[in-house]
Amino acid sequence: MAWRGLHLTRAAYLSVEHRCLRMEFRDDTPTPPFRLPLEDLAYLILDTPEVSLSGRLLAELSAANVMVLGTDEKHLPSWTSLPWTNFHAFGHILPLQIEMSQPLRKQLWLNIVQQKILGQASVLQTIDPSNARFLSAMTDQIRSGDPDNVEARAARSYWRALFPGKEFIRHNDDLPNALLNYGYAIVRSALARCLCATGFIPFLGIHHESQTNAYNLADDLIEPYRPWVDRIALRNLGDQDFACSFTTEHRRGMAQIMEVQPMMQGEKISMLTAIEKTVESLKKALRDKDASQLTFPDLLKT
Repeated sequence: MAWRGLHLTRAAYLSVEHRCLRMEFRDDTPTPPFRLPLEDLAYLILDTPEVSLSGRLLAELSAANVMVLGTDEKHLPSWTSLPWTNFHAFGHILPLQIEMSQPLRKQLWLNIVQQKILGQASVLQTIDPSNARFLSAMTDQIRSGDPDNVEARAARSYWRALFPGKEFIRHNDDLPNALLNYGYAIVRSALARCLCATGFIPFLGIHHESQTNAYNLADDLIEPYRPWVDRIALRNLGDQDFACSFTTEHRRGMAQIMEVQPMMQGEKISMLTAIEKTVESLKKALRDKDASQLTFPDLLKT
């Protein structure tokens, strides 16, 4: 099973040699070429524009189901590779998405919100046990479709407890938000890639319905995965000041979200495998018209 990831920040030429990824660095630091078997590689993040790749390598990475992420000028993931293996599945899954009933849509969103809040409660267990219990209890208040917006109310309590004594505001331009946004972007890219490869139209969401967002469905499914990112972000933040710069080391640390091995259905698996299982479970939920089929990794047991 693929178990390693690479976060590349140095200028390099990448190619394939004997079923291995070969990296030849081009910067001022003399380093011999580095090789890694493709079968051991789970993901590759290209966090620099100074990378050259051979066409053969891209084909081999796709065949090995390696997730390749590229970043923009702000170092945020902006594109991902997409294997064509399962594109034939569009014809089977598109009718399931189009014919999704409103009651099923609301029940799926209830499931998603419950799992997200339970994950947030798990993150708080060692920080603020009282608020962790409070959040867990809030899941009993969620109704189909979450018309009372319990998700937002839980979020307000969650962020206050996560950064006690700090004036944290989500979406501010500071280090905690940079860490969170980077981690979320990686997981969102992995979800979008898996949805497309499985045959879903990611524009057709469950709860998110923005006309300008091509990945509404990924933004639905990412919600229960956000607490996993939050936990990694807390670890990388440590006791650093909120005003500190967002560095390469921070980005490399957040990329470790893909190396987490969560428990899911009694089995310890890779994060990429967990994402694949979530997407497959969504297909089953739509096919069987049963929202309880939608499953996510269990933060509490990991």
